[in-house]
Amino acid sequence: MRNLDPNPYQNLSHEDWWHPELPAGDPGSDLILSEAQVERCRKNGFVALTGLWPDDLIQKAAEEAKSHHPREQVVDNHGGFSRMPWVHHNKRFEMNSSSRDFALNHMTIHPNVLSAVAQVMGATPMELRLSQSHVIAKFGREIPDPNHPDKMIMAEDQDIHVDYGNNTLVVPPHTSRPDGIACLCYYSEVDECGGATHFSMPMPGELTTYAPDQFNAPNFVFGTRNGSAANDNGPRSEANTRRLYAEEKPIRYAPGTCIIYGLNAWHRGTPANLDQIRYTHHHVWRHKDAEWVNWQSLAPQMSAMPTRYLSELSVMQRTVLGFPAPGDRYWTKDTVDAVGQRYPEMDMTPYKSAAAATGLRPVSRS
Repeated sequence: MRNLDPNPYQNLSHEDWWHPELPAGDPGSDLILSEAQVERCRKNGFVALTGLWPDDLIQKAAEEAKSHHPREQVVDNHGGFSRMPWVHHNKRFEMNSSSRDFALNHMTIHPNVLSAVAQVMGATPMELRLSQSHVIAKFGREIPDPNHPDKMIMAEDQDIHVDYGNNTLVVPPHTSRPDGIACLCYYSEVDECGGATHFSMPMPGELTTYAPDQFNAPNFVFGTRNGSAANDNGPRSEANTRRLYAEEKPIRYAPGTCIIYGLNAWHRGTPANLDQIRYTHHHVWRHKDAEWVNWQSLAPQMSAMPTRYLSELSVMQRTVLGFPAPGDRYWTKDTVDAVGQRYPEMDMTPYKSAAAATGLRPVSRS
């Protein structure tokens, strides 16, 4: 439902949205999500939730996000961006609290969200490590249409994509537990601000099984022929890409709505309503052993480099930069093949040989 006109959601019906649901875990346990919600998130790549954080924490965090990115600054810069930790370092924060009390700093480490993410990851909250936490203020504005300069369209419309390309130098495992899980939380109202994130369903089994001809390359540009875009049936094929756009739905969000999703989930950002500001909080947590998932380190910058750079380094040099070392539990038959496809010039022998010594086979999901 790609639509670059102002107010693109005005004619949508109830069925045209993804609607958030309450966490449905066992009230008598520490489990926040139900087994059905966890499995749906793993199978579909995402689950939309509401009520994960207390209302008063959401309200305070929303106020802080607006104070940190005031309207005049957002309009002048066509948006705003800031990372955790948020500190009381200027006069924009006119609140009667110190930096340690800022709600934004507590959103990312609230026990409810840590428990929910740990369930999806097949881990415990103590095994999680924060990889990303930042706030975005998206401003709705018009720009000339590149194809029709006499026509104006809304800015900030993304292509459909997956997030692992700039979060890790390798590839998310399919047949073992996820190494990293993301969460996007809204601090605005969709009817006022627009700019809902659109999610689309993967192909059956796409996120839980692996085959070389189904490899989903990162940093994909529509029309390229790498990875599964080189065949007519894979996730990156032209036919499936068109299906993803045809079937995508926006999240029906309000303050406190969030989407927990995998780094290989299909989604895209869309423009905020004209002259409105949409505030969102973006997180990623990784497993404590998955040092290669690190958005606030080298991965975002290095993901934009030619694949030949990493391919021509030694194993030691790649390891220092954040690659899992040979023999690490990350390496299975599937990941050796997938990483080899991401870096076609790389000699995968050291990783394949070390993994073979411990049994080169897919690992069952925990």
